[in-house]
Amino acid sequence: MTFTIRSKIGLAGAVATLMAVAACGSSSSSSSSGGGSATGQSGGVSGGASSTTIKVAGIGPLAQFGDAAVGAQARFKRFNDTNEVPGVKIDFSEFADDKGDPATATSEVRRLVNAERVFAIVPDMSAVNPGPFLAAQKVLYVGGGYDDSYCTDKPSTSLWGFGIYGCWVPASPQVIPDTYARAYKYLSAKAGTPHPSLVLVSDDSQAGKNVARFQASAAEGAGFTVVDARGNVPTVTSDFTPYVQKWLSANRGKQPDVITCALTTQCLPIYDAVKAAGFRGAFQTPLGPVDLLAKPLAGSYTFAFYNTDTSPGLTQLKADLQAFKSGTAAVGYSNVPAYFAADMFVQALKKVKGKPTREAVQHALATQTWEIPGLVGPTTYPASTVAPTPSCSQFLQAKPDGSGFASLGTYACSTKQYKINPRFTG
Repeated sequence: MTFTIRSKIGLAGAVATLMAVAACGSSSSSSSSGGGSATGQSGGVSGGASSTTIKVAGIGPLAQFGDAAVGAQARFKRFNDTNEVPGVKIDFSEFADDKGDPATATSEVRRLVNAERVFAIVPDMSAVNPGPFLAAQKVLYVGGGYDDSYCTDKPSTSLWGFGIYGCWVPASPQVIPDTYARAYKYLSAKAGTPHPSLVLVSDDSQAGKNVARFQASAAEGAGFTVVDARGNVPTVTSDFTPYVQKWLSANRGKQPDVITCALTTQCLPIYDAVKAAGFRGAFQTPLGPVDLLAKPLAGSYTFAFYNTDTSPGLTQLKADLQAFKSGTAAVGYSNVPAYFAADMFVQALKKVKGKPTREAVQHALATQTWEIPGLVGPTTYPASTVAPTPSCSQFLQAKPDGSGFASLGTYACSTKQYKINPRFTG
């Protein structure tokens, strides 16, 4: 399942950041039950909303997102406890396990909509959403944006699915956001050249070839010279020898300045293989600043799509997690994006005047600029139905001693977008 989800990414390998760690066994197990964090009446009326309560539920592969329910409920608890919208409570009923299977996702979503009568799906961590069904039923879903039902060719206010970073996985993107800006700024200075050479590695599926094509366009747009970008690594293999020497001679017979691995857990043995072959440049992955990976990826580089440095927003997030469940740490691939999805939904609710109907909340989501100042965002709608607008990230390095991750610059955003370069075929 990890590779299936990762292979759908055409932007910055962002879902890989979330999913790969689960494949390493870092996700905690969890019941699909939400645990009742809200007060007031439960569902029971058309659309899952009464004068006092809005009923929501989450969905996604529980094995990968075991802590997602905790993240969402932590934000909803503060909403309820502090009476953020007077007279309105949010009842989080459960986190349904779609097992990463389209048929299961469809049956679970139909159950949530028709039997449980939820107002919205929050957080939606699924990559196999029945998006057309949800849109036809006018049921909102807010989450990671892990399938192309969050996307349109042109900015639109008609969607019912909203991603915390916007459209991440368009089926046929016309443009790619400026996801390599922070990496370029640091690595060009490190290499001592305005156009450091870069090799991009992906798998041999058609989707993997698309990943190579899309990311190469973003990397070259930012300023790298992409000397090789191919999806040619078998999805299942333990021998990278046939590929390593090609990568290490791709820069006119010399090593490239940068190797970007656009895979998931395979990046770990690939890193070992290129180091063993004498690679001296920068190795970059999409796996994120996950403590479990700091040691095996010591010295490599990665991205975070929110600000990992101390800020009031991060302090509030951690406090909310503790208030809901003492001892809960912020987990960047699970409870953090779920918390963000809940916050996006809450902010839209707060913009609605009068009774929060589905249509009213949809309009608020479709026209809002969502952010938690200093922590994540802004994500501007409706522009973000095409591509993340702006594209925001932080560049980090796994410390050489493997003790954690160090920020290599402030969290920053870019509004630049690049056309898909036809030179890259994947």
